[in-house]
Amino acid sequence: MKGFSSPPFIGEVSHKSYEGGEQGLLNDSLEYCPHCHTNLQGDAIPEEQQKSYNATHFTRKIGMTTLKVDRIMYWQCPDCDGTWSIK
Repeated sequence: MKGFSSPPFIGEVSHKSYEGGEQGLLNDSLEYCPHCHTNLQGDAIPEEQQKSYNATHFTRKIGMTTLKVDRIMYWQCPDCDGTWSIK
């Protein structure tokens, strides 16, 4: 794949967080699809709302559910439609 460089942990959530004064540690939502290896980190959350989300960025992965259950059953990639289990 042209221009592709493999991330260190494909399909794993980054454990990097940002320290920021009163905000403390915030999740950066850095994660890669285990199928197509695309970056699933979403747009930046506005700074004034980051504490409410406990994160600096949204995620692009899609939580899939059914009408029978009230929880996420598995994740889906918005680019390749690949799915993987919640861990």
